[in-house]
Amino acid sequence: MRCLTCFLLAWAAAAAVPRRPDPEILHRRRAEAANAQILQQQTVKTEDGSYSLSFRTDNGIVQKETGTSFPGTLPESGTYVKEGVIEYVLDDGTPITLLYVADENGFEILNPDALQQVLPTPPPTEYPLPKVPGAGMPVPEPLPQFNVGLFRVGGTVSPQERL
Repeated sequence: MRCLTCFLLAWAAAAAVPRRPDPEILHRRRAEAANAQILQQQTVKTEDGSYSLSFRTDNGIVQKETGTSFPGTLPESGTYVKEGVIEYVLDDGTPITLLYVADENGFEILNPDALQQVLPTPPPTEYPLPKVPGAGMPVPEPLPQFNVGLFRVGGTVSPQERL
């Protein structure tokens, strides 16, 4: 019975480990991505400097972006606010949609939960954190004084004064 339990636990642990996609499938998908054809593309520019663009490819990539121009008080100054969405399919077939904004504060993903699916995660550590003796113990107040009689204000004590 103990062997059966160990086998079932090992089988369940192996089934829970995420599997890497087959290398042949990855190679095929990457080759398709390299040869992807643009199915739809649209770009619109306005006189005030704003724009919108979008495209869609045959391998499932979709991007839409709008940019709004905010002119500055001086020539060649000002800023853009860009907002958009990128949609694509991961190697394992999972669809991802990322919403973003880029402005004077930088580039920001508006749905970070979707970004967590894309970013790699470090492997779990195999070793426990070290235990430090005395960590978390209160520090005595005041600290103990050692060799109080060896020093005085203004200089050291002579050997005769120690006795």
